[in-house]
Amino acid sequence: MRINSSDFVGKISGAPLVTEKKTGESFIDTLKNIIDETNSTIKKADQAALDLASGKSSNIHEAMLNLQKADISMRLLVASTNKLIEGYNELMRLR
Repeated sequence: MRINSSDFVGKISGAPLVTEKKTGESFIDTLKNIIDETNSTIKKADQAALDLASGKSSNIHEAMLNLQKADISMRLLVASTNKLIEGYNELMRLR
C-alpha cells in the first residue's frame, strides 16, 4: 500500500488533517499536531456515544458519523506510523 501526500490533504470533522507548513515548524511538531487532532476526534466520538447511551442525545446519526470519523482518523494514523517505522527500518538496514 502506498501512501501519497495527497492522502493527508483534506478535512476530518472540520479541522484540517494536516496543517500547512509554517516557517520553522518541524516534522515532529506536525506529527504531534496530527496525533492531537486524532485524539480530539476520538474523544468527541466517545462523548457522542456516551451521550447517546445515557439518553442525553437522541441523534444516532451524528453519533455514528463521529464514530466513523474517529475510526478513519485512527486507521490513517496507524498506517502512517507503520510507514514511518518501515522507512526507519529500511534506513537502518541500508547502513
